[in-house]
Amino acid sequence: MNLEAIGPLVAASLFGLVSGFNDGGNLMGSFTSGRVISPRAASLLLLVTIAGPLVLGTAVAQTVGTNVIDLRAQGPLGYVLITLSPLCVVLVSLWFGIPTSMTLALVGAMLGWALIDGGRSAIHWAGVARVLIGMPISVLGGGLLALFVYGSIRRVFGTRPHASLLRLSRLQFLTAAAQAFAYGGNDMEKTVGLIAVGMSFPAAGHAVAFASAAPIIGAFACFYVGAITGGSRVAGRVGLGVLKVRPTQALSQQLASASVVGALAIAGAPVSMTQTIDGGLVGVGAALRASSIRWGIVREMLGSWALTLPMALVVAAALHFAVRALGIAQ
Repeated sequence: MNLEAIGPLVAASLFGLVSGFNDGGNLMGSFTSGRVISPRAASLLLLVTIAGPLVLGTAVAQTVGTNVIDLRAQGPLGYVLITLSPLCVVLVSLWFGIPTSMTLALVGAMLGWALIDGGRSAIHWAGVARVLIGMPISVLGGGLLALFVYGSIRRVFGTRPHASLLRLSRLQFLTAAAQAFAYGGNDMEKTVGLIAVGMSFPAAGHAVAFASAAPIIGAFACFYVGAITGGSRVAGRVGLGVLKVRPTQALSQQLASASVVGALAIAGAPVSMTQTIDGGLVGVGAALRASSIRWGIVREMLGSWALTLPMALVVAAALHFAVRALGIAQ
């Protein structure tokens, strides 16, 4: 295999590894935040992510691969630089311990690359809208559903013995598994889409095989390796930074975020499980009292999310401008 065939796969694998480092840490932080699930059990629950694209389909992977811009039409070099641009933004954010969105960074990189291309790389605005509308829906939906679930638990179990709450808390093994499943069907599918496009370059005459086994297994392997080898710096804010979480609160947040992210996966809307988790934690806090939420951390997260897309856009645009100025790309 030549460099044009290997380069895209290496870039896609790096994206998957960083996703595992960033998102996997957040997922395990969510699993263990209620102090019912141990870190070891949390790492095993991450194995459920591979079932997401197998059951929910690969609509999100197709959105990433073709419905924002046609990634394969950018050529191997363009594809590699588009894929590496969001990684630059995310890794800098991780270095400073700032939460970020892999989804918005990837979409921003696609837009930045296409805008420098002088209109030759068509932007599919319906796909962009699917992302930009899906994001606030996931956060607000996760918050409202978590508020409803936790409020219902308090009404039903508020006067019952503490042993009843302990038995209910053990359901976190199911809600955490559902959360991992939804992550696999949405967040992880960004890597599925990238690997599928990367694998398609040597066979340009054939359609991109988003639903084949190789991209799904490759995306899962990259995510899992990234998740179990890092991510604790960001994960420390989940459940502790936004809200000090009790077992039933963690359960409510997990059920809410899994439901919302899974539904958006079926609709082909790439969103962020991390953002939805944070929305669910805010919803749980609202069911208690506003003062229980650390609003400074929430504002910091919102600010970082607002910067992610334009930062990635600028990085990708600068890279595209540079390679064209040097005559490396037309």
